Amino acid sequence: MIREVLTEISNKYLAAKKEDLKSHQLALYIRKCAKNLIKPALGDYAENFVFRSSAGIHQAWADVPWITIMDPEVTTTTQTGHYVVYLFSVDMKTVSLSLNQGITFLNDELGQKKSIQELYRRAAFIRDRVSEYKKLFSDAKLDLASNLSKSHRPKLYEPGHAFGSVYDTNNLPDEDKLVNDLRKILELYLLLTHRGGLDVNLAGTDFEPENLKDQNLEERKKYRRHRSIERNPNTSKEVKKIRGYVCEACNFDFRKFYGDLSLNKKGETYIEAHHLIPLSNLPEGKTLKFNAKEDFRVLCANCHRMVHRKNPPYTIEELKAKFK
Repeated sequence: MIREVLTEISNKYLAAKKEDLKSHQLALYIRKCAKNLIKPALGDYAENFVFRSSAGIHQAWADVPWITIMDPEVTTTTQTGHYVVYLFSVDMKTVSLSLNQGITFLNDELGQKKSIQELYRRAAFIRDRVSEYKKLFSDAKLDLASNLSKSHRPKLYEPGHAFGSVYDTNNLPDEDKLVNDLRKILELYLLLTHRGGLDVNLAGTDFEPENLKDQNLEERKKYRRHRSIERNPNTSKEVKKIRGYVCEACNFDFRKFYGDLSLNKKGETYIEAHHLIPLSNLPEGKTLKFNAKEDFRVLCANCHRMVHRKNPPYTIEELKAKFK
């Protein structure tokens, strides 16, 4: 399936760009191929990833169409974070499987020149954190023929590349090789998440437990991942929808106390999601399947900070016992 997708896009894209993007059959094919064709190729391994693909935006064809696979613990948008992606070169002569980075927010904040420098720095940091990539992939500079494009995007995709494989679109590997390469780079992606992603200090300073600095690196990594799970907006939104908006430790209700001040722009009441799975059960280099009802609780800001006074965190029952 992967080979079919890469062949279809590389063979037809340049001709399609001469036609209107709106309702174009190839554009529709590209938008659906990530979920409909790439995802099934990975079987059960694909379940905890987010798959997206694009041929362009605002009725304009992209010079570099892409197919991306994201760990929702890290990001669910290509605008920020880091993810695995297939990037076609501007001339369609190559397609690269890349562990790459979101460029939109960074470019908006720093501008193109400084963004390029920062992307190179972060790519080098990723390579240092998961040095196992050297056995499987190349860290050679990515060439997307960006000189053929007037867009800033190809020029930023290139320095955002940490490592991966480049395929000649006229001589693509067989399906087994493509599937194996994708699985291996996704394993490294998950390993990167477990080791702290792009977080340098691994401390989680907003909720830093008193004993965290005394613990070993592995425990700090696990704690950092635990906090990233809690902060994930998609996960926390689902948890709040299921478990409600009243603190499950002290019963504090933000809506009753603060009224409309507690509401966000969507009319949702403030509360925080707390992840219950023991840190010792967070597997290295593997995805986690979350049950929003069973694996989380909702807590007010005060109670949430109190359960995080130590690592591993206090249980809700231990916190309630302290009330008494």
